[in-house]
Amino acid sequence: MLKLLRDLMRADPLPEEVAHPLGGMLITGQAGVMAGTQVATAAGWRPVEALRIGDRVLSFDHGFQPVIDVQRDRLTAGEERGAAAGRALRVPPGALGNQAPLWLMADQELLVESEAAQQILGEAFVAVPARALSGLRRIAEAEVGPERSTVTLIFPQEEAIYVEGGLLVLCPRPQTPLAAVEAGDPYEDYFRVQTLQTARFLLRQLIETGGAASLGYATEELAPMIAAPRQPPRLVG
Repeated sequence: MLKLLRDLMRADPLPEEVAHPLGGMLITGQAGVMAGTQVATAAGWRPVEALRIGDRVLSFDHGFQPVIDVQRDRLTAGEERGAAAGRALRVPPGALGNQAPLWLMADQELLVESEAAQQILGEAFVAVPARALSGLRRIAEAEVGPERSTVTLIFPQEEAIYVEGGLLVLCPRPQTPLAAVEAGDPYEDYFRVQTLQTARFLLRQLIETGGAASLGYATEELAPMIAAPRQPPRLVG
C-alpha cells in the first residue's frame, strides 16, 4: 500500500480537463485500460484515451454511468517485462471476437459468468485476472512498445464496463487509503477475484463449452443499445 501511495505521488499530473481530485480517494488493483482499446459509451464505441469527465460509459449493472475522474499512466519497456503488475497480454484478432489486436494488462480484472463457478463457488459472476487467459486461443504475454499508456476510468461505484472483443473490464470503486487498509480485501463487497489457478480452470471450461464468445456479451444486442440506451444485455454462455 505504501508503494502504491508513493507511485501515485510521483505520477505525472493529469491534463487540466481531467484534473478532478477524488478528495483523498484512490483506486486499488489494476484498473487501467490500455490506450487504443474501444469502450462502449453513450456516443458509440470510443477509444478509452478520448474519454473525459462527464462522458457516459455503458456498465453491466447500471446502464450508462458518468465518468467522475480519469487517471493516466505510462508504461515503459522495463515495466512491461518486469513486475507482474506491468505485464501485458496480446489478444490476436479473432481470439475473443475482437477484429483487431487487443491488449490487456495482465492483472486487469475481467467479469465472466460461469455455470461452473455457480456450481463450485455458489456465484455465477466472478472476477478473473486477465493473465489467466495466457495460453488460451493464442493469447500470450508480449511487449507493447515504448511509452504505451493506460487509462483508468473512475465511477462513483465499482462498475464492469464493455470493451471491444466481448469482454467486461472491472473498474474498482474509489476509496480512502485508510479504508483500503482496514478492509483487508478491497473487493469483499463486490465481485470476488479468483486465484490464478481457479480462474484458468473457469476460463477453460467456458471456452470449451461455449467458445470464445462465452467470455463476453452478445454483440448483436449491444449495437442497438448504444444507439438507444436500454437494459444491458446478459452475458453469453
